[in-house]
Amino acid sequence: MNHPICLKFFAIAVLWTTCLNAQKPPKGFEKVDQEIVISTMEAQMKYDVRSFSVKPNAKVKLVFKNPDTLPHNLIICTPGKKKGGDKGQEVIDAVLKLGDKGVEQDWEPKGHPRILVSSGMVQPKKETTMYFKAPKKEGDYPYICTFPGHFQLMNGMMGVSRLANPITNLSYKLYHGSWDKMPDFTKLEPQKTGVLANGLFDISPRDKNENFGFSFTGEIECPKDGKYTFTTSSDDGSLLLIDGKLVVNNDGVHGVKTISGSVTLKKGKRAIEVRFFEKSGGEALAVGWSGPGIKKQSLSKSSPGSGGGGAVGMLIEPPEGEAIMYRNFINGAGPRAIGVGYHEGVNLAFDANNMRIAMIWQGDFMDGARHWNGRGQGYQPPAGEAVIKLPEGVSFAALDSAEATWPQAEYRTKDLRFRGYALDKHQRPTFKYERGDVAIEDTPEPVAAADEDSFGQIKRILKLKAKKAPGNLYLRIAQGDFEEKGGSFRDSELIVTVKGGKAFSKDGELRVPVTFKNGSAQLEVTYSWAN
Repeated sequence: MNHPICLKFFAIAVLWTTCLNAQKPPKGFEKVDQEIVISTMEAQMKYDVRSFSVKPNAKVKLVFKNPDTLPHNLIICTPGKKKGGDKGQEVIDAVLKLGDKGVEQDWEPKGHPRILVSSGMVQPKKETTMYFKAPKKEGDYPYICTFPGHFQLMNGMMGVSRLANPITNLSYKLYHGSWDKMPDFTKLEPQKTGVLANGLFDISPRDKNENFGFSFTGEIECPKDGKYTFTTSSDDGSLLLIDGKLVVNNDGVHGVKTISGSVTLKKGKRAIEVRFFEKSGGEALAVGWSGPGIKKQSLSKSSPGSGGGGAVGMLIEPPEGEAIMYRNFINGAGPRAIGVGYHEGVNLAFDANNMRIAMIWQGDFMDGARHWNGRGQGYQPPAGEAVIKLPEGVSFAALDSAEATWPQAEYRTKDLRFRGYALDKHQRPTFKYERGDVAIEDTPEPVAAADEDSFGQIKRILKLKAKKAPGNLYLRIAQGDFEEKGGSFRDSELIVTVKGGKAFSKDGELRVPVTFKNGSAQLEVTYSWAN
């Protein structure tokens, strides 16, 4: 049945003359990283693709087809304050405010800050092609039809993820129950449902750690005819089905176990379903595949068999407007590491053995399952991307001259003493430590990104006090092949600016002398990602 509001505007809509012929690729898009085809569903007021994923900065070609009898558009929006959870509601609100001007503007609030890409209004039986560069920032980006009355049904989600894969329309249902083998989920009532726009099988949407199950459904694109192998690693049971046929049977109550199965498939989209349940103990699920032209590829945030018993799937996220901390063994920061994840999308790890910021990264913070629910063995790496490692060893050292060699790194320094940390009202830490008679307060602060297509920064404020100030103290800031330009130091990964001292590059290290005045000194160091 046609929507009454749609019929009201249809007579006017057929007069629209927007050019919808397939465009020639613009300069730089002669070769794209990914091509997506999305079609409207006749008389259903839905997109046939409700979710898909792309990698950050990927060059994307999106073909939007409209075989329906009504005009539709497709507008991709920024995540907004709810990280995509509002499905672009602010854009719809702006459309409603257009009033009588809505028809003239094709029901699109031109220049709205949340609009990333727009198809324009596509007339019945027509199509158009959009070329765009995916945002740098990972997250869920809603896409919507803004024709009046369509939004509630015509919406989807583009996931921007470095782990983007060929699965579209991935959704989940979460169930509660205690089972020894896989239940028939079709006979149970789900407690929660949702969409995984990044196309990754993920059990982190759970609301408890025992006695729960998931059913995941989606579509996977097979690039060629041939034999494909699918794998699951799970604790407890898991099943994987392709086009309704069981391919992987990893059922039962057990620790992390990896099982594979193969199936011959034709080129094109195939229905994929994964079922999982957890009874008690550790919980983990990883999925992967391989096939013609495809080496082993993970279809989840962790790879099947990557394990040593390490659990996966408990992403630690900072609360709105606050920071969150993770004190444990962090790969690259040592056994006394203190991870700090900021709501602004930047993160760091502080090494309390050597009083240094060991690394910074963007995006997701940490996966806590290995240490919280797993066996606790080993070092957990950052969950995000663009990890930049800062120099090993102590950050502060007394040197005979500016040209002197920096002290060799030790497992745990004897020159500095850790005095803990204090939290501000946003749960952001100031690290406190001493070097002889010099007391140091080291306060990292997140700097929010200027826009949705860029990343934030980390600003580090260091305050030093000493009754007898040393005259030969230096701070080592970073390592790399730095060039000074416009008051900043830049290499291929990192841009560093320093206030409160004259920084210089020496043997691949960026250093700055500490100058005391009346027993006090202050330095401000800002780390930015170069790309």
